[in-house]
Amino acid sequence: MNKTLCVGVALLGILITSLSLSFAQPENYNQAQLFQNFAKKIQTTPFSEQHSSDEISKDFYEVSVTAVLPDYPSIRVSDYRGYLTEKCVSCHRGISQIGKAHPLSFGCTVCHGGNGDSDIKDIAHATIIYDPAAKTGKRNPSSFSVVDKTCGQAYCHSGHSQKDRNHIERVKKSMMGTLAGMISGLRYQWGAQGTREAKYGVDSIQDNDGGVSSNKGALTKLKALPSFSDEEAQSNLDDHLVSRHIGDRILKDKCFQCHIDSPSESGSLRSQGCAACHFTYSKDGLYKGKDPTISRVELGHPQKHRMTTLTPDLICRQCHKGFQESESDMSIQNDLSDMAMKKKPIDYFPGSGKIMKDVHSKAGLDCVDCHTQFDIMGDGNIYSKQYQAVEVRCETCHGDADTRPLIEQVKDPMDRVIRLSRSYREWRNSIGDWMVLSSRKRKLSNVKVKEGRIVTLGKRTGNIYPTPLTADAPENHNIPGHKNKLECTSCHSQWVPNCKGCHSTFMSGQVEMNKSMTKDTKKKFDIESPSLMLGPRGKVVPMIAPERRFLNIFDEQENVVSAIRENGGVAGIYREWSFTNPHGYSGGRLAYAMNPHSTGKRVRSCASCHMSSRTLGLGDGDIYIGLNSSGKDDTVVPLERTDIISGRSQLAPKARLTMRGEPLAGISQPSARLFNQEEINRILKVGNCLPCHEQYDDPIYKDMGKSYLFEKTMDHRNLRARILSQQ
Repeated sequence: MNKTLCVGVALLGILITSLSLSFAQPENYNQAQLFQNFAKKIQTTPFSEQHSSDEISKDFYEVSVTAVLPDYPSIRVSDYRGYLTEKCVSCHRGISQIGKAHPLSFGCTVCHGGNGDSDIKDIAHATIIYDPAAKTGKRNPSSFSVVDKTCGQAYCHSGHSQKDRNHIERVKKSMMGTLAGMISGLRYQWGAQGTREAKYGVDSIQDNDGGVSSNKGALTKLKALPSFSDEEAQSNLDDHLVSRHIGDRILKDKCFQCHIDSPSESGSLRSQGCAACHFTYSKDGLYKGKDPTISRVELGHPQKHRMTTLTPDLICRQCHKGFQESESDMSIQNDLSDMAMKKKPIDYFPGSGKIMKDVHSKAGLDCVDCHTQFDIMGDGNIYSKQYQAVEVRCETCHGDADTRPLIEQVKDPMDRVIRLSRSYREWRNSIGDWMVLSSRKRKLSNVKVKEGRIVTLGKRTGNIYPTPLTADAPENHNIPGHKNKLECTSCHSQWVPNCKGCHSTFMSGQVEMNKSMTKDTKKKFDIESPSLMLGPRGKVVPMIAPERRFLNIFDEQENVVSAIRENGGVAGIYREWSFTNPHGYSGGRLAYAMNPHSTGKRVRSCASCHMSSRTLGLGDGDIYIGLNSSGKDDTVVPLERTDIISGRSQLAPKARLTMRGEPLAGISQPSARLFNQEEINRILKVGNCLPCHEQYDDPIYKDMGKSYLFEKTMDHRNLRARILSQQ
């Protein structure tokens, strides 16, 4: 059947439907005019704009499934389910169109399944595609257990020769889809597995596309997380392993709430699967659309039957809570001294409740403006850790002190960045554009050269953000002691989230674990000045150092349960159990390298690193330097002495290592580590110079070896005495 004949049949069907239902329309309803307008629209309007008005589903009681796939014109949408017309809108009158990329001419059944020929609910809904375990009714066809029948159908979001278009396969292997980082981190720290690399995911998954990048940390497969008990394994047919390790129970009970396909935790409003990121909810959780079949008083419905291509920040932050910013954004401009206004580095890191916004967020950038679709939805590989999956760096857009961002020209009209920009607001990419490349040498879709300079374009807003380059401000970025040794975030991060320590109690036979805070606070997150460590890429980065976790486990007779290692051996008892990882370090006193997303234009002071025990990971305390130059006599006297009094430790509660560089904390990231003794001594030694040499551009920092030699001379002593006498 040729295209003209298809359109004619569709228009005839619409005309018959309209005439047969004319009795239901108001007296001033001009049916002939409506038909003419609609006929004109379907013949002349581009695919993405056909039937873009909510009014169409109100005026017609049937929908003609006339759409073809835009990149595959030989494939008709009606072929997926076999319905040329559908009666779903007989009941769902007023329902809004799902989005421009899925116009009304797609019909309903291609995504939802069901019987499109019936306007009787029980018959129409008998074959609706949904996941009963999601407990959201029959309204979400994108849950992972059924998504292959809906969004993942061939030539929709799967089955393309361009692998980046196969979103379903990618997102299932992504960090959000597997939770491999969360699982491997907790299991390693709690002694449930002997390696830092991931072995388990939420479900078993295998990478069969032949593109495993093992040099980037990619894995070939993950097994499904074991169950804690035989009873749990029997209730879940996908689980074939029973670990009897409480870590696996806690992961499923508590941590999996952030899994993209899990039901949201109490008080959170989101869906599962693809809809978790692509549907928004109103603040009160009530439906605001015009579909009469959806309750306006029942909580948990999306705001409208409308998909958003570009995920808003409010959805991201439902899981990424540690990066959430306070509405009471602390303005520091009025607090800066005259010297600070002259670019003198100062200490303005906030305390509790004074969270300063990340400079990118404050400028108006969204999460999706910095993070690529590969960062968020995965690049098709299975990774153990988040840092392995993220392809953007500060240097990606800003370059470093010596080099500018890498760029590449768009030459192919089928280039990914051209296709993606169709969903962006007010601008498009085109052939000839020069795009910035990520760390994986892939073109970013919204960072490009415009009028001779690098700019970042807002995907959702269309705003243009000039992107400053590090090479244009070399005076603060060429300190030899810092260059190529520090990530940008080590100086520019204003705060790190501080997750309060938990004390969990599990009583056998109870469904829920009792989880209480160790401190009297209603907040799960606080903030603090960043401590530092060596990150997994070998550079100094901010460190998050959560407070310790403890666990009690009792059987049904309230007897203490043994802690079982992966090999079946007894590691201790679960009573005030402070976990020890397989390398012998504390899994309850952990350290984690991170980017806290708290970037500021101004940087932390020299003293905040070179004269701070907390920054080095030693905890809050007074540093005493001994006479031995090796540092073996150096000590830190803790300011908080609770652990000393309780007998747990002679160190500060927040300490992650000793003055001799002996690690105390477990680290689940491969290649990441705390400072060693030589590094601690070298960092603290610079602190002796700071009372006189407090500027970044001070000449002494260009060659510290030469400066230390001069420091031992009589000339330096005389100069120092003369300066001090003038104060």
